[in-house]
Amino acid sequence: MISNIKKNIMGTASFDGKFAGMRKAQDFIVYPMQDSGEIISVQSDNRFGRIDLGTGKVEMSAPATCHAGSAWLLLCQMRKTTKTDTIPAEELQALRAGIKATGGLLVGNSIVKCENIGALAL
Repeated sequence: MISNIKKNIMGTASFDGKFAGMRKAQDFIVYPMQDSGEIISVQSDNRFGRIDLGTGKVEMSAPATCHAGSAWLLLCQMRKTTKTDTIPAEELQALRAGIKATGGLLVGNSIVKCENIGALAL
């Protein structure tokens, strides 16, 4: 379900994920965390979703022909076309550790830098 967790050029975590309704794994980027909440936002080329790092519950949008975002996820929720899934406990712990490792006040190793302070609280 989740593999290849790594730090990306923006300084946050990326991973390969395959969730309910997906034929093959996609590369997801984790959005920077501004607060210490347990809900993270993730995005691939054509999906947007939210993952609860406390329970492992995943809510993923339907595929979009263009780039999916939070507005697309909201529209999918209204249309009841989102897919839900649950990440197994061992993969969830690996994901939490990978995200926590990217936490900091100013992260990123290129011209792009972002604040990912909320990841430190995981």
